[in-house]
Amino acid sequence: MTAAIALILLVGSPDSVLSPGADSILRTVPSKSPGRAVLYSFLIPGGGQIYTRNYWKAVLIAPAEIVLGYLSYSEHMKARDAFARQDTVAYLKYRDQRNTFLWWTGAVVAFSMADAYVSAQMFGFDQEMRLSAGWGHIGIQLALW
Repeated sequence: MTAAIALILLVGSPDSVLSPGADSILRTVPSKSPGRAVLYSFLIPGGGQIYTRNYWKAVLIAPAEIVLGYLSYSEHMKARDAFARQDTVAYLKYRDQRNTFLWWTGAVVAFSMADAYVSAQMFGFDQEMRLSAGWGHIGIQLALW
């Protein structure tokens, strides 16, 4: 008789493990468009990070893009002036520095776009993967959790 009561309590309980539908959880997961995140990241410095609500990343990426873009423009103007003065040595120096800054600007923008894409894909997950570094028992320790 006690086994029958236990079976009735187990099966008859609405919160029981054996009741139908107990394992299905309906939950809406917020999402962000990866294409829109990449577009915002391309058009606005840090825009994709702001769209995916990674504000601390936007604080790092936006100034990097702006400063590198400014340095590229500044070196371009110096190269143009040196070219007008027919100072070949100065022109080549400023041109090479401009090209270097343009490459770095492109790399930061590409990184920003890739990060915005991944952040949009992962948006809404409860827990993100984190990288931590610190001192361990044997020395410096690197952990991925």
